[in-house]
Amino acid sequence: MLPTPENYAIYPSVVLAATMTKMTIIAREKAFLPVEGAEYCLTIIGRDNDELSYKTPITHQVISAIAHNGVICFEHSFSGEQEYLVKLYRDETLLAELPIYSLSDDLYDRTPLKADFHSHSFRSDGKRDPAATAGHYREQAYDCYALTDHNRFYPGGEVDETYRGVDMEFFRINGEEVHTPGSIIHIVHVGGSTSVAELYVKDTDGFNNETEEYKARVPKQVPAQYVDRYALAMWATDKIHAAGGLAIFPHPFWKPGGSQVNNVCSDFAKLLLKSGMFDAYELVGGMKQIGNNLSVALWNDLRAEGLNIPVVGSSDVHGYKKSAEFPHLYTICFAKERTADAVLEAIKTGMTVAVEASGTEYDRHYRCYGSYRLVAYAQFLLNNFFRQMERICTGEGVAMRAYAIGEAEKELIELQSKQSRAFRARFFGKEPPILPSAETLEFEERWREVQRNGPQTRGSAITTPPVNYQI
Repeated sequence: MLPTPENYAIYPSVVLAATMTKMTIIAREKAFLPVEGAEYCLTIIGRDNDELSYKTPITHQVISAIAHNGVICFEHSFSGEQEYLVKLYRDETLLAELPIYSLSDDLYDRTPLKADFHSHSFRSDGKRDPAATAGHYREQAYDCYALTDHNRFYPGGEVDETYRGVDMEFFRINGEEVHTPGSIIHIVHVGGSTSVAELYVKDTDGFNNETEEYKARVPKQVPAQYVDRYALAMWATDKIHAAGGLAIFPHPFWKPGGSQVNNVCSDFAKLLLKSGMFDAYELVGGMKQIGNNLSVALWNDLRAEGLNIPVVGSSDVHGYKKSAEFPHLYTICFAKERTADAVLEAIKTGMTVAVEASGTEYDRHYRCYGSYRLVAYAQFLLNNFFRQMERICTGEGVAMRAYAIGEAEKELIELQSKQSRAFRARFFGKEPPILPSAETLEFEERWREVQRNGPQTRGSAITTPPVNYQI
């Protein structure tokens, strides 16, 4: 990740609405430590406030704060659920613009997790070792993923065995991609405790007998050309639910094997999504841009008809080198805790946002799909939390892959996990920020005195009038 440094940070960056909260502005580098005893001005702007004029806003709040011990502290109550901007000034000079998000208690109590529920490894038709895939994901600040190899549940066990006993901030969710014999429909199984694919791989006769019974249960309104495939989807989703998992309907507009035909025609896709057998819709995934556009359009039509199915974004990644899908397509889950069960609950209850990312590191763009409330919060997190986490987690993911091949000790992962855990806690106000030590303050003041007594310059030109740069 290329650096995009900021001079200041504010903690917590996510606050509980209508609650008086102690806020702390800290310097990210020693040279920008606030001047002891100096007065700073703060303008607090509600991004979604109702204003009558852009030029003379009436809802902006202006307060002052005195720097002490290398930080600027103030207390404030942020009303309503929205993004705020705190503009930091000294002597009318703008020093920083610091974003804050204020949440109602139900969403404030949930943890945002970056996840992917559709991925492949070398154990099916992917290109990477199963354990290595976990490192690639953590390197991009994912909190969890499901390894969903085609008709294979077992590769996830390799990941678990590799990292067993390592205290880290990343976890795997069980998964597989189910392809019932006789149907071109793919179904992503996430979270179950046992394999569904093994039922038809290991017991073909039993599978055939059961699915014949399912054909008799297909609703009468299902057109004849879809009956067999509909029955197989019923069987698969029933087995997924019996295993404790979720059934996700993926990539209807994917054109498999270089063909010119959609994986599932739009009429049949609508029928399946309306059936109630699926827990979520893979809204954006490995279908290329035109397929994802069609998928979103289909979803909007179904919503207009009253269908409110939860959505996820997934990469369906097979190879990580120069991938168009990874790490650009994923899900943000708002979970009650950092566990697989909590992630499944978030999906089932629609507490998810599907994300499409594009652009460069310096000019990143996001399209988010979900409810307005969750999308607004997700956009804030993508720009202000997850991008910072990407930089923090890079080394953690690299260390995981090195550990998996025997080139690093687990302590290397654990130390970096400790750092990412601490940043998350500060950002969401679960722990106070780390304040500058007396040694840090003394160091900077000593070098500032050297600067004050040194030559006054603007760039390479020596000047007579004093130059008050930073200090």
